[in-house]
Amino acid sequence: MNETIQWNDWEAFCCVVEQGTFTAAAEQLDCPKSRVSAAVARLESAIGSKLLQRTTRRMRLTDAGSAVYRDVAPLFARLREIRQETLAREERVQGVLRIAAPYEFGAQQLGGVICRTLAAHPALDVKVEISQGMVDPIRDGFDVAFVAVDADLPDSGTVARRIYHVERGLFAAPALAAGLPLQLQPEDLANLPTLTTPGDGMWEFIRDGERVAVPIRPRMQTANAELRLQGALAGLGIARLSLIYCEAEVAQGRLVKVLPDYPPPPLRVFALLPDRRLQPQKVRVFMEAVEAMMASELQDRNDAAAPGP
Repeated sequence: MNETIQWNDWEAFCCVVEQGTFTAAAEQLDCPKSRVSAAVARLESAIGSKLLQRTTRRMRLTDAGSAVYRDVAPLFARLREIRQETLAREERVQGVLRIAAPYEFGAQQLGGVICRTLAAHPALDVKVEISQGMVDPIRDGFDVAFVAVDADLPDSGTVARRIYHVERGLFAAPALAAGLPLQLQPEDLANLPTLTTPGDGMWEFIRDGERVAVPIRPRMQTANAELRLQGALAGLGIARLSLIYCEAEVAQGRLVKVLPDYPPPPLRVFALLPDRRLQPQKVRVFMEAVEAMMASELQDRNDAAAPGP
């Protein structure tokens, strides 16, 4: 059979038979009438038989056309049924939503969103894996992967949506902070114990609007923010953690902020998704909930910063 025949040629032929005219078939397929005519002509040429007898007033199937339609039409009918069944499934919020997220962001920002989404959609299950560093949602099988980066996001074949800033600070136990120099500068950290993530050899700070990098001396390195927090509470070193993560400990006087005039640059959080357009309903619903959470937190910050009456 002629290899130039396209799959859509068969569908075009069936559509002409079902609609009764080439014009109606073109409207149904949302394509030019000339394309439908060309499709039927390719089939007739490849098969070596006339499929349709056409006059100015009417059109009818030939014997060969009847045989082809009888064999092929049920296949396209079933394909249309499968498409409708698939669309119906995708419109329901169901199945397993697989999420990867850094520990702090997952616990502090995503926890409430995930719980509300599960409560609103009983047919949905969520699987969350704690991740560190870059995650490839396609390779690793996630529907959404959240990554937190200091600098620019590396190029990848996934869809990246910037969604959040995580404000950070340096924290230490009061006893350790009491022994620090009165005029502590970021450069002094080179001679002080710090609690860091693996691979950290430098910390950046914002000074006079510019980023300044200083070397540090890690005493403990772990991707687990809870371990760094516990180390700071035990007076083992100065930890760089998100502000919201240390909020309760600071309020209770168990931690104090170090170098408050030299904030570290915030972490930028991105949501990585395998596809921009063809997202399952479970992903769309979850991302809408994340965006609503972001908008609510932004409004709360603006309200808190607004001057009183």
